[in-house]
Amino acid sequence: MNKVWIIFKWEYINRVKSKLFLITTFVLPIFMIGLMYVPTLLMDLEPETTTKVGLVHDDTINPLVQRFKDQVGENYRLKNGNSQFIFVRQKGEVSAMDSIRKKSIDGYLSIPATITNNGIVQYYSNSLSNIKIHSQLRGTLNQIVIEQRMINNKIDVDVVGKLSQAISFETFEVDKGGTASKGDAISSFFIPYLFLMILFMTIFMSGQLLLRSVIEERSSRTIEILLSSVDPDQLMMGKILGLGALGLSQMIFYLLAGIATTYYRELAVIEIGQLPLFLVYFLTGYLFFASIYAAMGTLFTSEQEAQQTSGLIGIIAVLPLIFASYFITNPGSSFTIAISYFPPLTPFMMILRIATATVGATEILLTSVLMVISCWIMIKFSGKIFRTAILLYGKRATISEVIYWIKA
Repeated sequence: MNKVWIIFKWEYINRVKSKLFLITTFVLPIFMIGLMYVPTLLMDLEPETTTKVGLVHDDTINPLVQRFKDQVGENYRLKNGNSQFIFVRQKGEVSAMDSIRKKSIDGYLSIPATITNNGIVQYYSNSLSNIKIHSQLRGTLNQIVIEQRMINNKIDVDVVGKLSQAISFETFEVDKGGTASKGDAISSFFIPYLFLMILFMTIFMSGQLLLRSVIEERSSRTIEILLSSVDPDQLMMGKILGLGALGLSQMIFYLLAGIATTYYRELAVIEIGQLPLFLVYFLTGYLFFASIYAAMGTLFTSEQEAQQTSGLIGIIAVLPLIFASYFITNPGSSFTIAISYFPPLTPFMMILRIATATVGATEILLTSVLMVISCWIMIKFSGKIFRTAILLYGKRATISEVIYWIKA
C-alpha cells in the first residue's frame, strides 16, 4: 500500500504542476466565464453617449411624432438623467443624408404620413451595428402607431391596455416532502447541464492523462524501471488514484466556479445536498473509464493509435450531452430511466436526473451499487490486461489475445 501511495503522490504532484493542468483548470474556466460577463462589463464601463437622430416627416403627423419623442425620452435615459436620444428635425431626405455625411447626426428616421396605414418606416445610418439603438426606436414607434390606430378607430387606449396586460406566471418546484420553492425553467435546464459538463470534462481529461502517461512510460522504457520496484497492480492503482485525485481537484474548482456563476446570474443555486451524490458518481464514473484507459495504454504502441480507439469510448459517453435537452425535459420517461442503468452512461444520466427531478433514494442506491460492481469488474479485467501487456513491445495485441488474458 505504501508503494501505491508513492506512485499516487508522484502522479498527482507531477501533473498538478504541469502547464496543461493549470491552463485547463484555471485559465479555461475563467476564459469561459469571461465570455459570459466581459461584454456586459465592457458595456457598463463604456462612457454613455447621446444618440442624435434626425426626423424626416410630414407636418400632418406632428402630434404622433411628438408623442413618439416624448415616449422615447421617458423610456430611455442615461445614468446622469439626460435623455439617451436627441431628435433633430430635417428638411428632407437630401438634407438628412448630408447631415449623416457630416456626422452632425448618427442616423435619421423617415416617417411617412401614411404610417398608420402601411406601417413602413425607414432608418438610415452610417453604421447599423448597434442593434440596440434601432430596436429601441422601432419598439417605441410601433407602440405609438398602434395607439394612434386605436384613437383613429375611437377605441379607448387605456381600456385596451388594461385588457392586454400580461399575466405574471410564477413557477414553483415541489420536493419529495411537498415543500414548494420558487424556480424557473431556464435555471432548471442550466444547472443539470452545468453538472453534466463538469462531470464529463473532469472524467475524460483525467482519463486521457492516464492513457498518455502509460503510453509515454512504455515508449521510453521507464515502465521497466518502475516494475523493478512495484508490481503491475500497484502501478496501475497508483496511477488511477493519483490522476483521479487530480480530476477531483479540477472538479472542485469547476463546481466552485459554477456555483459562483449561478449566484452572480441569479439562477437556481446548486443544492448542497446534491454535491455528495455528484462526488459518488464522479468517483465511480472515473474509476470505470480510468481502468479502461489504463488497459488501453498497454495495448497500443503510440498515442495516435490509442486516441483513435479512445474516441469511440468518448462517443458513447458524450451521448447524454447530445441528447441532454430530451433527458432534462423528460427525466421520468421510461427511456431516460432505462439508459440510467447502462454503466458507461449511469454517472452522467443520474447527475442529470438528480439535478432535474426528484429521484428516489432506492434508485440512487441501485445505480450507485451498479457502478461500484461495474468498477470492480472493469478494474479486475483491466488489471489482467495491464499485467500481461505492460511489457509487450513492438506489436499490438489482438482481440483474441486480450480475451485470453481476461479469461486467464
